[in-house]
Amino acid sequence: MTAQEKLYLIHAAPEIRECAFNGDHQRSFFAMLSSFCKSSISFLAPDQKSLLEEANLPVGLVDRIAGQSVLVETYPEDPPATRRVEPDNFPLLIDPNGDYWNDYRPVRVLYTDENGQVWRFPRRWLPILQPITEPGLDSMETVWQEVAFSETLNLPSKWDLWEINIPWSECHKAVRKAVEVRVGIRPGNPASVSWRDPAGNVWRIPHDWRRRLIRLPKRDVLISQEIPAEVAEEYAKKIVSVNYHPGSLCCLPDRYRFRDSSCNRWPVRIRDCTVIGFGDAHSSGN
Repeated sequence: MTAQEKLYLIHAAPEIRECAFNGDHQRSFFAMLSSFCKSSISFLAPDQKSLLEEANLPVGLVDRIAGQSVLVETYPEDPPATRRVEPDNFPLLIDPNGDYWNDYRPVRVLYTDENGQVWRFPRRWLPILQPITEPGLDSMETVWQEVAFSETLNLPSKWDLWEINIPWSECHKAVRKAVEVRVGIRPGNPASVSWRDPAGNVWRIPHDWRRRLIRLPKRDVLISQEIPAEVAEEYAKKIVSVNYHPGSLCCLPDRYRFRDSSCNRWPVRIRDCTVIGFGDAHSSGN
């Protein structure tokens, strides 16, 4: 890691530091690409229209591409402070000498529609980057009539918000904040989750960004994952609420993180936990 990168990471957001020091789980796939070039690939867009709507794509586009092969441009991850940029190349970094350097950018997926409008697609739609499967979350909220209620969740990184077509200005303000969202559920459909930004604009967000109620594994399993014995003793088989955003920059690909009574965060393997459902009660997540 260069001196510029280390200087930047001291002041960087937590999710950027974690990816840089621990190695972003998405990085290996894109290592084959040239550092700053784009690549064109085709893949099948999600066939569930609700997933396309969660990226804030217009209705007409959703109808046209649902379940269809789409051609997109992918841009590889751009590590911070690795090249000089112009003053208008936001986001950027400024070193003590006043020189401008590129800021961190994750993998980006762009789709151009028939009218030349460019839309952003979530990285996790790429087949190679699909996140770990959680057990049957959608089936846990079967309803017989339409219901709507409010819930609290923590938003992920600004890049995760940006890639569902929320403007950068609002992404920057909302990053990792606890917000109230509206959850609507209709019979036979996954939940619809919407968030009103500070400017009053309403945005869809992925329904699986909601907090989860999980039952932690037994004491020995927690200890085997380097969780201190006293924490394992207190939290073994306990039900807690955790934040989790599948495929995001701020969450681990195969682990939840729960908080203990001292607000320390501890990662625990998803496969060792039992998912009870969605919710923000008993909150102790990241």
